Amino acid sequence: MKKTIKILVIEDDPFFVAVLENYTRNFKEFELIINHRISLEDSLIFLDENPDTQLIIMDYRVHSEITGLDILQHIRAKGINIPVIVVTASGDEETAVALFKAGASDYLPKRRISPSVLEESIKEALSHYEIFYNNQKTNLLKEHAIKTSLSSICILDSKGTITYCNLSFLKDWRYENEKEVVGKHLRNFLYNPKDFDNILTTLKGQKNVIKELLGKRKDGTQFYIQGLFSLVEQQKKEEYIICSFIDTTKIKLEQQEKEHLYKAIMEVFALKAEEVGNAETSQHIHRIAAYVKFLATKLKDLEPFKEYIDEKYIEDLSYASMLHDVGKWRTPNEILLKPSSLSAAEWEIIKQHPRLGVEMLSPVLKQKGSSQYLRLVESIVLYHHERWDGSGYPEGLKGEEIPLSARIVAICDVYDALTSDRSYRKALTHEEAIEIIKKEADAFDPRILKVFLDNHLEIKKIKESIK
Repeated sequence: MKKTIKILVIEDDPFFVAVLENYTRNFKEFELIINHRISLEDSLIFLDENPDTQLIIMDYRVHSEITGLDILQHIRAKGINIPVIVVTASGDEETAVALFKAGASDYLPKRRISPSVLEESIKEALSHYEIFYNNQKTNLLKEHAIKTSLSSICILDSKGTITYCNLSFLKDWRYENEKEVVGKHLRNFLYNPKDFDNILTTLKGQKNVIKELLGKRKDGTQFYIQGLFSLVEQQKKEEYIICSFIDTTKIKLEQQEKEHLYKAIMEVFALKAEEVGNAETSQHIHRIAAYVKFLATKLKDLEPFKEYIDEKYIEDLSYASMLHDVGKWRTPNEILLKPSSLSAAEWEIIKQHPRLGVEMLSPVLKQKGSSQYLRLVESIVLYHHERWDGSGYPEGLKGEEIPLSARIVAICDVYDALTSDRSYRKALTHEEAIEIIKKEADAFDPRILKVFLDNHLEIKKIKESIK
């Protein structure tokens, strides 16, 4: 009779998960109950809620900025000591050694995995765990992981005061010894101390948080970090927080260089597309960018959006909005510039421009990874004609299904279209446009609409300043 094993698979490729499921059907000794998660947050939540999980199989490259080694170190430091098998599309001996030191049970290149290889790896991992780690009073893997982790790790009390930090933490923050750190609040080590207050609030509800932050070193310099925070509850003992940090400065700087290049190229691209598609409104994209920046800045202070919209989001959104109608470059000018009403067939052609825009930009968008700017470009180009009440196109999304970026651009685009000359009509006045927008209120996010209408005179000033 086969032994039933409950496992967690952390993998972003559904095809590989399907391959694993198929392999397990040929196992001789085990029957696997496979639970699949993609994000680290969801994986940690699953492990908290399912302490009977017996094994983890994890892709080494499941995340763009953090590796399987980083995830493994955090899992071990948190005190999760079940066997972990790491799989990878490509690897080397150095990586394998680092993973084994961090507490991995095995390291398997995907190209070498077969039903027999996988089952033997699982068998050895479970056997090793039973012999060395099961029922131990002291968690050897946890203690080893915290001390030797390449990631910066610190332990906080429930209020955020540091009670322990490892050598990597001291190195990244440029401190010489533990005495300079222990006893101080983590806020002192962040460039924006309020970020940690938000993390504490979030931890009360979901126990695990991943957050991109700015660290503040001993000399006052800042550096980019990704923090992984887990609230650990103990019976009859005070809960504590374990934090692991990964220095993402190099990755962030590389991303910023790419984004500056993308923004410069795409601004030229957007201008060219606008000239080809609608010569009457060559300033349209610059007005859209200005409206969007103004509106997003106002929304930033509102409760529903304050945790989401920051200065970088506003800048990226403004630049990304310039590409909203890039798909019209592939729409025939005889339709775009037609001096009379469109036929039903012509209107269907017009409605294809969001999808055409994404197709045109696909060589760049496929590299988006964690780039917020490119993700915003994709959302805006594809969804800026969706409507809050579900009456828009191309997918008929409604309400919160529509990305926030597209909801903001939508009302700005409608206003500028109404107040600009078109081949088939003269521009409406500001007042006429506002009245139409009020009548079409169901098409817009009511919170965004209210901010827009409350500040419509400022919007008018932007319109008049860019002609």
